Amino acid sequence: MKVCMLTTGFPRFEGDLFGGFVLELIRELRSKRIDVAVVAPHEHGLRTVDFVHGVEVRRFRYFLPRFQRLAYGGGIPANLGSSWLARFQVPFFLFAFLFAALRACRDSDIVHCHWTITGLIAIWATKRRRLPLVVSVRGSDINLMASGFMRCINKYVYGGVDCVLAVSDDISRKLQAADVERSKIEIVYNGVDKRFKPIKRKTSRRVLGLPQDGFLVLYVGLMSPIKGVDRLLRAVQLIDDDSLYCAIVGDGPSRIDMEALASRSKMRARFLFAGAQSTDTIPIWMNAADVFVLPSLSEGRPNVVLEAQACGVPVVATNVGGTPELITNEETGLLVEKDNARALADSIRRLMDSESLRVRLGQQARRHIQEDGLTWSSCAEKVSVIYQSLLEIA
Repeated sequence: MKVCMLTTGFPRFEGDLFGGFVLELIRELRSKRIDVAVVAPHEHGLRTVDFVHGVEVRRFRYFLPRFQRLAYGGGIPANLGSSWLARFQVPFFLFAFLFAALRACRDSDIVHCHWTITGLIAIWATKRRRLPLVVSVRGSDINLMASGFMRCINKYVYGGVDCVLAVSDDISRKLQAADVERSKIEIVYNGVDKRFKPIKRKTSRRVLGLPQDGFLVLYVGLMSPIKGVDRLLRAVQLIDDDSLYCAIVGDGPSRIDMEALASRSKMRARFLFAGAQSTDTIPIWMNAADVFVLPSLSEGRPNVVLEAQACGVPVVATNVGGTPELITNEETGLLVEKDNARALADSIRRLMDSESLRVRLGQQARRHIQEDGLTWSSCAEKVSVIYQSLLEIA
């Protein structure tokens, strides 16, 4: 079986968080003898044809490479809202994406699209040679359905594809509310890789060169406004405790602003901006932490929560999107309302004051992951069954 994956984001370098879940899925699909090729946007400095973990990636240029602004950064929705140059590049992006997809789909049996806009490209690219089309909806795209023009685009895409994969129950409900045919919707949860498992905290900190003493609060993810990292920084500043320090792992358009915000704090020496890290070191960072915090203002079904839980690390997260599907409050983590630094601070303080609470939440969360089989292998198995059923119908 040959699958063409169309995506608006795919890892550009080791440690890049863009489209990491797409790569994880592909690696497991390949282990099931499914051949996958990827089409993704180019960025200045990258090769147009690349191989990532043995996966062929064709990166299409859509403007002068040095001035490409639509993809990556804070993500397409954020880039459209903040850059006139990104908005100007939309037609060039669509045309270049379509041309690349036409070439990639020639030898494919099925096309799998990530995010709704790629579904539009897939429909156009397969007009002459009809192929089964699958689109994965992850959160930001479904939130755009409220606006008039994008609502029309999304309805056209969902009407033209054969299967819509929702990564959370919350997204499935939103799709149904938007009149997507229930028979087309399949819920397929993301998984967590087996490298995320408990490691001794002292060992992890020694490997990373972190202090053995102290209470470490960790954030891992893209640094963009929607992720609410500024709320986390304010929450840490509200806790008057010299033993507390905070590590931010990841990069993005908000990093400079967040570093400036931290530098103005009296606790500036207790903030560590580690930047992008290799995928192999992320489990070590998780295990070095006493608590993982996800302060997002909006989410789909955040994989980073699963990864922390798989490591047995207690999680504090905002009650948004599909996050409550991963965390049962007071049982497998702590949920707080979004945009509330005080609530984040209070939850972190609770965990600082109670080792027994940290241990209980971490252990119960890891047990939940194991019992529910939330692995990439399980995810890929469900996806491969869907592929096969669509090919049999075709």
